[in-house]
Amino acid sequence: MKFLFGHEIIDYVADIAKGTIVAVLDENRYESILFLNALLAKGQTKTVIITPNEIKSPLPQEIVEFERITTATEVNLFVSKIRESMNNEGVIIHNYLHYLLLKEEESQVLRMIEFWIGKISKSGLVEFIVLSKGTFPAFEKKLNNLLSGYIEINRKHGMRNHYSLKLFRVCKPEFHGEEFVYTFDGNRLLVKWGDEFTEYLPKESEVEIKKKINFLKDNIFSIRIERIAGKQPSSMSIFDRWLYAQITDMPLCYIYYLYPEKIDEFLRKIAIWNLRGLVSIKTVTPKIPDKRLGLRLRNKIAMKIPTSLALIFLKKRRNTIPFEVYNMIRKASAFYISTRSSEEETEELDEVEQYFQEYAARETALRTLLENKESPLTRFDLKELPKVLSLSLYYGYRIKPRVYEQEKGKWIIDIADCFICKGVKSQRPSCELLIGTIIGGCAVTFKEKFIAKEIECKAKGDTSCKFLLELVRENP
Repeated sequence: MKFLFGHEIIDYVADIAKGTIVAVLDENRYESILFLNALLAKGQTKTVIITPNEIKSPLPQEIVEFERITTATEVNLFVSKIRESMNNEGVIIHNYLHYLLLKEEESQVLRMIEFWIGKISKSGLVEFIVLSKGTFPAFEKKLNNLLSGYIEINRKHGMRNHYSLKLFRVCKPEFHGEEFVYTFDGNRLLVKWGDEFTEYLPKESEVEIKKKINFLKDNIFSIRIERIAGKQPSSMSIFDRWLYAQITDMPLCYIYYLYPEKIDEFLRKIAIWNLRGLVSIKTVTPKIPDKRLGLRLRNKIAMKIPTSLALIFLKKRRNTIPFEVYNMIRKASAFYISTRSSEEETEELDEVEQYFQEYAARETALRTLLENKESPLTRFDLKELPKVLSLSLYYGYRIKPRVYEQEKGKWIIDIADCFICKGVKSQRPSCELLIGTIIGGCAVTFKEKFIAKEIECKAKGDTSCKFLLELVRENP
């Protein structure tokens, strides 16, 4: 009989029978416990973690004392008693093999597990053996061959709080070895399915979604996205909840102007939200923009001369963005997630702050284009990137950066007079909020996707704050 976790996505992908033992391999055993916590904590299935020391988990734990228990035979007796106490029903998580393998021969441990396979095969138990990948390579290989299947979990480096999951032999054939990216929202496990993170299988078909996307594309200048009163989004990632709050009650063309490099991704989200009754699509009087893609002569000249002179040619904005705006963004971010628990709030605040900062930068870049009588469809040449960034940061903050191309598709933004970290001492970069400004402004002006990170910071003792900006282009 198939074991069900109570998570629609995982239950759809996985095919784990009762009476099965599965290995879960990760980088340091922490990722596996996080995954199993979120997957099993809300379920009705009785679950026990057997562990050498108490760990942070909502699941019941049984402590195996390796000062007293030193052999595979003794571990087997200890585990047998736990199975009996559970009436051979439920889930057991073995989180101690790394200790046992330091005390016992690998062959003895493998024989013990082989005995378990026969022992529980006709029971209602499902057991997971947690092990750090690559720590005991020979044992790991033999274990994977011995068991019905195994699961691999890895951190998605470069993606904060994101992980990847691969199932081998304990899943439907079409999902064997396929990577599934997932994240956590409090104690919920959200798996990336299509273009969204969710714990539920979509109710709408791909045909319906594509039909809705095509309608949105064909009418992009005559549609307004409106929120449906009384409908609250659920099972959304942090970014999707933030995006839903920002773009509802907005003309679709304005979303296109603000996020030109992400419009296909956003149209899919809007289509799904519409099919799920979260937003309505209203037809309005078309607002067709100037289709001219090149710069006006006045602004072309401004791109060729020093920043201080360029400001004479360009329409000057009356206000800069003072440091107080960062405090406003922090307050707005905190208010946005004020409905979350205090633990979740701490984890999400930095992420939400950057979304708000990037949105503000995109809005500023778009308004600057329009003030200087350029079309919102204007696409700047990438060779103008150093000048555009210099002007943007000077326009907004009176910062005078040195921007130069490190190599093709990569630029360094060197800020000697950064006010964000002024007077701050830190072990890590402290000016990440400027990343949103850099990415957002570049996306609107160049209609390309960028990523950025702070690589040096005065708060850490460096002589200046430096950011690495990189152009991201999808493989054709």
